[in-house]
Amino acid sequence: MNKLIRPITPVAEFEKACIKANLNEKEQRIIDHIRFTGVFTQPSLTKELGLESKPPLLSFLCIICRKIGANMPDHFDKVREWSMHINEHKVKWDGELICSLAWNKDGERLTPEAGTTLFHTFVVHKELFQGLE
Repeated sequence: MNKLIRPITPVAEFEKACIKANLNEKEQRIIDHIRFTGVFTQPSLTKELGLESKPPLLSFLCIICRKIGANMPDHFDKVREWSMHINEHKVKWDGELICSLAWNKDGERLTPEAGTTLFHTFVVHKELFQGLE
């Protein structure tokens, strides 16, 4: 089976796409926080940003990614194709533009379904991480 390589996000293009997306204050806080912390769960992100638990933050993240992705459509299409390829159910998750599920050293996803964590654990893509700046 051919392994599809994750499309690396061109950071300058991503930054321009974020500006063009005209994100509101809440949306920008979410993106900035994810890019700064690097690793998060839905409950941790909700708590750290003081947000309501409904609607689910991961759904909201998809909406934000669609706004950004609309301004870098070729790259977003590649990310969505990659997302479908790596998903066990062949579902595209738009949040893959910014982050993906984390894996442990044994090659298992950090998810409740895998029996490895209480919550799905996500990691920002390396090129988008800003926590060490």
